[in-house]
Amino acid sequence: MSQPSTLAAPSRSRRRQIVLRVLMAMLGGYVFAWGTVALATCLLFAAKLDFHDAEFLGAFIGLLAYVLVFLWSIASRQLLRVGIVLLGGGLLMAGLASLVQTLLV
Repeated sequence: MSQPSTLAAPSRSRRRQIVLRVLMAMLGGYVFAWGTVALATCLLFAAKLDFHDAEFLGAFIGLLAYVLVFLWSIASRQLLRVGIVLLGGGLLMAGLASLVQTLLV
């Protein structure tokens, strides 16, 4: 007599949820990190930091932001909130960076 396995295969909807979560973490995290890099670089340059130093520090801040939002998006229970924060926040930061850039030029 076979006993039921305690490690049952995930259902189709659960697999879809996992794939969506990983895609949101990767792609949404990229958009958020991109906005972070753009805004941080513009603000650091506006604060009279040399451009290449501002660019390097902005990229470092963006990398840290990517790791943090990636982990948060995997751990969060609300995928819709994750999408709104990552995509909306990234686009908002990129727009603000563009505004700061136009004020600097």
